[in-house]
Amino acid sequence: MNTGLNLHKLDPLSKLVALFSVALLAMYWDTPAPLLLLLTLLLVLARYGAGIGWLKLLGRMGYIILFALPLFVITAISVPGEGAQLFPGLSISAGAVSYAAAISLRMFCMFLSSVIYIWSTDPQDFVVIMANRLKLPYRLVYGVSMALAFLPLLEKEGRIQAQARKLRFGRAPRGLRERAMLRRESLVAVFSGAIRRVEQTAGAMEAKGFGAYSSRTYLREVRIERSGYVIMLTSLIFASVMMMF
Repeated sequence: MNTGLNLHKLDPLSKLVALFSVALLAMYWDTPAPLLLLLTLLLVLARYGAGIGWLKLLGRMGYIILFALPLFVITAISVPGEGAQLFPGLSISAGAVSYAAAISLRMFCMFLSSVIYIWSTDPQDFVVIMANRLKLPYRLVYGVSMALAFLPLLEKEGRIQAQARKLRFGRAPRGLRERAMLRRESLVAVFSGAIRRVEQTAGAMEAKGFGAYSSRTYLREVRIERSGYVIMLTSLIFASVMMMF
């Protein structure tokens, strides 16, 4: 489906400014309604702008639910206010529920906007435009780009490890103990693979003399098109106007 907006074709700087604007709005709003609208917009952008499938979106949102749901419950029962009494000495008010929902939706918005940026941004383009446009130290920018590149690889490796261990186990895990054991073994395998990958990358960087000079040149060039400037300006103006109300 062609929606006219392909986030993969936008430069990393314009998307970073839009991400910053989303973060400002998410932190500024403290009621559920605008945050829910923002989350809906981000879901549409993730699906039709970044090309993330609904199943993948659901899987990624599932991770944040593990943190957002306990946060919602704790915030709802801890915020003081008069309301319905759940247990003797414990009451919950409509204002507390509204505030807890806003906190949870804020977490979803921040997380999803970061996922969109990582999914639609080439780490090499990120290095070039941050070093050339913003004049950041290329060592620092390269470190951030490595994180952007490694996260999808680690996620894929984790799925492969989990499937391989299920096949070796010979049957579906039974009970919480077996599930926890398989999850722990998969995490250990992924962590060991990450350490090995980091060591190999560090050795390759040292062999190529990375960091020996204060500046470096780049083979590829990333340009900011007119659409990028429009998105940056629109994002900043929209965030500024919304924060006035």
